[in-house]
Amino acid sequence: MGEEAEIPGFETKPMPFGKFINKEFVVMMTDIRKSSEIIAGLNGEEVMFKIFYAYSGVVANIVDKNFGTSTEFLGDGIINLFEVDYNLDESFRRSMCSARDILFARKNILNPIFLANNLPQIDIGIGIDHGLTIVTRFGHKTDNDLKAFGKCVYNVTKLSKGINNIMTSESAQINWPVGEGGQINFLPSNDSEGNFAYQIYDRAAD
Repeated sequence: MGEEAEIPGFETKPMPFGKFINKEFVVMMTDIRKSSEIIAGLNGEEVMFKIFYAYSGVVANIVDKNFGTSTEFLGDGIINLFEVDYNLDESFRRSMCSARDILFARKNILNPIFLANNLPQIDIGIGIDHGLTIVTRFGHKTDNDLKAFGKCVYNVTKLSKGINNIMTSESAQINWPVGEGGQINFLPSNDSEGNFAYQIYDRAAD
C-alpha cells in the first residue's frame, strides 16, 4: 500500500477513494482558541482566514521538519500524524518537538506578525495521543480529502482545548519515553469533557 497516501513513509501520491490504511500513529492536534470570537468581530471571516493561512503554514512546516504530516485543516485546528514504525518513543519525541516549536512560533513569530498587521493575537491548545488510526480519502465524487479516524483522533480534539499548553491522554503518558535528565513532567488534569488526562509541563521551555 506504499503508493496510496500522502503520509509519513509513503510515496507522495493521492490515495484512491475507498482505499485505507489502518496502523498506529501518534496523533497531534493544534487548535486556535476562541476562534469563534475572532469570527464574530469586525470582518471576522476575512480576519480568521488571514490568521489561519499564516498559522497553518507554520504548523505544517514544523510538523514536516519533524517527519510528520499535517492531514486535516479544520478551520481553526489541524490534525497531524506521526507514523509509528516499530519505534513509538521516537514518534512521541517528534510530536513533542513539533508541539514545542509550534508554541514558540505562536509567541515569537505569529503573534508579532499579527500585531504588526492589526490582527488579533492567538492562543493555541495542543493535544497528543496515540493508537490505531484509519487513514483514507473521504468525500463526495472527486471532492475528497485525506481523513483520519480513530479513538485517538477523537481524543486529541478534546485534549487541545487548553491555553498555550500541551495535553496528553493517560494511555500516552504511560507509554511516553523516559530518558535520563528528561525535561518533561506530567501534571494530572482533565480534558474538555472532564476525562482524566495529563498536562505536559516542559521544563526545557522555561
